[in-house]
Amino acid sequence: MRRLLRVEGLVPATGVVAFLVIFGVLGGPADPSPAAPWVGLGVLLAPALMAYAHRGAAAWAGVLAAVVWTSLAGGVGVALTAWAYALVAITITRRDRSPVTVLVPRRQPPLPRGLPHVAVPAEVGGFALLVLAMAGLVGVLTGGPRAGLTGVAAAFGLGCALLARAMRQRGELRRLFGTPQPVHTVRVVEQLGYVHVLLPEPGGVLAYEFAFDVAAAPTRNITRYPAGDLRPGPGRNPADAVADAVAGELADDADEDEDEPHTEAGVLFGEPRRGAWCAVEVNGRLHVPVGPVGDVIEVAYDAVHGLPREVEDDEEQLVDPAVLRSDDRGMDAFAPREHRIAPARAWAATVAIGFGAALAAGELGHLLGLPSFALATAGAVAAAGGFEFGWRTQLRPRLRWHAGGVASVGFRGPDRQPWATDSAVVHDDAGTVLLTAGESVLTVPVPPPWPSAESQRSADELVAALRDARSQSFAISPLPPPPEIEVPRRPTALYLAWLLSSALTVLILR
Repeated sequence: MRRLLRVEGLVPATGVVAFLVIFGVLGGPADPSPAAPWVGLGVLLAPALMAYAHRGAAAWAGVLAAVVWTSLAGGVGVALTAWAYALVAITITRRDRSPVTVLVPRRQPPLPRGLPHVAVPAEVGGFALLVLAMAGLVGVLTGGPRAGLTGVAAAFGLGCALLARAMRQRGELRRLFGTPQPVHTVRVVEQLGYVHVLLPEPGGVLAYEFAFDVAAAPTRNITRYPAGDLRPGPGRNPADAVADAVAGELADDADEDEDEPHTEAGVLFGEPRRGAWCAVEVNGRLHVPVGPVGDVIEVAYDAVHGLPREVEDDEEQLVDPAVLRSDDRGMDAFAPREHRIAPARAWAATVAIGFGAALAAGELGHLLGLPSFALATAGAVAAAGGFEFGWRTQLRPRLRWHAGGVASVGFRGPDRQPWATDSAVVHDDAGTVLLTAGESVLTVPVPPPWPSAESQRSADELVAALRDARSQSFAISPLPPPPEIEVPRRPTALYLAWLLSSALTVLILR
């Protein structure tokens, strides 16, 4: 399971804090107008949504929210809270600036016949939200509930952010082919509508690995002669000549042995970083991007085969003895070992989720003017949902394994699988170990150990321990079934934490 929140998550998190402080501690807006609380809530909500579509737009929305709340504030504390919210949004925006890169040659990419129309979903969604926002505003002005102003502000902000996202992506695509770009020698895997790229580092030991979506049909680079003569041959249409050449080369590629993983040499145009736009040329075929680069990770590189070392060594899944913990060395092959998130960390995260959900629901109920009983009920229900989510994602997940296989308890329930020859264990540098065993692909949460390194295995240590057990299974026959595992019952402390959070919510909001 990948991280649900990236750096953009700091904006909605700060928005929730600002909402709780302004409405729960500082008394909300001083403006007596009935519409003031709903407008204030809307301008707090808009940047939180916009941060995921366009960081720059979210920063501008945060500044606008601060200006609005400065006019609504009854004291300095409200204004300072709103401006702190805006400052977080602005700080997140600065991360969009391109990092200083190593000096590399620059060359303008070959110009394709035409650029694809990118970011269509963002454009359509943006226009749709703007139309809905205008319709909602008309409804409020013609006698509708003032609570609709919150939705109007949020929809209008998100619509603007989506349109800004579409405009930015199209501008970046035009700049990619209109200006000289950094040029890198890479290894490429071509797929329909998708390319996978490996950029080896100068030492050849590590490589950057990333991917991006491309137009379905690559553009064939053609030597251009004077007066636009493409020299296709007498009586033939230039476009037909190009299509035949591309089809022939793709057919030749299809004849290669597809059973063995392989990459092809290519040239990358653009900066290899997340969110940037790049084009890649492979054997004269130019792949035009229709989306930006995704996650960029650093992997061990096999310079001989032009592959990540994990892929080349997949059959062996080598174990690094230096990474194994002392209690994992020399273990009996059938002695079950267990992994779970460090209890202190898991409990802290669960309480934060449950108590935060209760406060948010209570504040919203308070803003809606609900009676005390309804407000307490809403807080208790939200807290129950939050603690249940924390239980299933933080406290309950666990993994047991030995040479016979693995057994896990995840969000949905238990699973037991034996080791297989194609089993593999890797981690994604984002707090998750990906484990393929039997008929299942398991995602095991492995956040950094807290409060100490001894409280839990790190991702590297867990990968090494699992690979060690997998290697032992190949030298033993017959193998027993995977270890038994029981789904733990919810502890009494979980119910007490829910009850305490519900009570504290009522005391804070009364």
